[in-house]
Amino acid sequence: MSSANQIRLLAVVLLLASFDCGCSSCSVQEPHTAATSQIATTAQPAGTAGTSAVLLIDFSKSFAPLKRIDQDALEAVGKASADLARQEWPGPVTFVWSPIQSASLVSALVCEPVLFQQTLIKSDKGADSKSLNQKLDDCTTSAIKTAATPAAQANYTDISGAVALAAEQGLSVPADRRYLIIISDFVEDLPPGKSPVKLHLNGERVLLLHRTGAQKPVSTLYDHLKGIEAWKKRLEEAGAFSVIALPVVSATPQRIERALGSGTKLGTDVVVLQNLPDTTPPKTLLTIAGGLSKAARDWPSPVTVAWANVLQEPETIWQMPLLEFAPRLIKDSGTLQPGQEFPLLLNEYASGMQRFSPGAKGADIAGALRFYASAGCVDSKHLFVLASSFAQRADAALDSQLDLNGVRVVMLPAPGQDDAVDEGEYLRRVASWEKWLRDHHANVCRLPLNELTSNSLVGCLNYEH
Repeated sequence: MSSANQIRLLAVVLLLASFDCGCSSCSVQEPHTAATSQIATTAQPAGTAGTSAVLLIDFSKSFAPLKRIDQDALEAVGKASADLARQEWPGPVTFVWSPIQSASLVSALVCEPVLFQQTLIKSDKGADSKSLNQKLDDCTTSAIKTAATPAAQANYTDISGAVALAAEQGLSVPADRRYLIIISDFVEDLPPGKSPVKLHLNGERVLLLHRTGAQKPVSTLYDHLKGIEAWKKRLEEAGAFSVIALPVVSATPQRIERALGSGTKLGTDVVVLQNLPDTTPPKTLLTIAGGLSKAARDWPSPVTVAWANVLQEPETIWQMPLLEFAPRLIKDSGTLQPGQEFPLLLNEYASGMQRFSPGAKGADIAGALRFYASAGCVDSKHLFVLASSFAQRADAALDSQLDLNGVRVVMLPAPGQDDAVDEGEYLRRVASWEKWLRDHHANVCRLPLNELTSNSLVGCLNYEH
């Protein structure tokens, strides 16, 4: 394939990072025969132009060094995009991982572009599926190592410039084959005197993977989510075909595939938000685990559980690693089986989360609920379990646009010792929360936390109002 054709067929994955690259493995290189023949050597059929997938990673000082959850998200992106390249995206597919820096339009790439062409006959020059995954894993390793270097962490964050560059790199690809993934706190911080680039997108399908950063002053979770909504609107108005936002801590390969693939909703998303009152025995969390493991057998697969303790600002949330349940008829060493690993792991999670008892008095339940509300946007079933004293009344003025339609919320309230002074106020608080949730179209079921059984929880999880 000629160099001109390779450039025309380029399908890009830009990795949003803010760093000054100092190693040869991060330098910008045009795809050329020697490099790309390791991945694919067959010419593309006439009339096709491949697929473009662009990943951006934020390496600014407000976001880097990357955390373990960021590494997990990068690995999930690599696995999902490799699967899509083999199974769904028209080839050839080229992946380019690029940073967001103080001046992202002139930033060096994180790793060398990877060009993949599916072939029916394996050749010595071609690459099989393992080699594609390995090359994307190498990009992840390069990103993590570079972001950990203080000299590589940029003072400013030019998100607009990185997005503009990504759009330019995908221009030769049909509009329905352009994909853009961004991992960032989405706080754009430009050098003094610099204006953001005006964005012009061309039908890209965009996935925003977000978490709060270390921007000063530290933003509240509510401010962070307002910023995500602002970016979604800006990208849509710039010409994106679709924009989906997911918290980094909720990213799985399956969810990323659904967000960037056919768009079919599958599976069940379960979020447990705990803020245990000082009257609740910590072992009650084991009862919640037992109810979830029973109910999960009848839910659409895969069932993904995020179990988090709700803290005060600016920390707000501490989450256990995502737990996924996907039963199969044939046992696989990497697959959880009904009645075996899944209940055991849930019990381990519940036991580990007992150390957060009692919870913080000023916990931001509303903020945590807002944060996870989008986690199930690509799942067919979405459930929340809220265990708390709901220490503050729900503010009806907040989140007027939050839509929990189709979301089942199980309220598990219990009073704290302080509520003995005014028991009526406790009851009014809980009622205000139930009304707030229903006003946002949630399907609400309420059970007293201190009287909970696994069977009553199963009934509430499956409750239809």
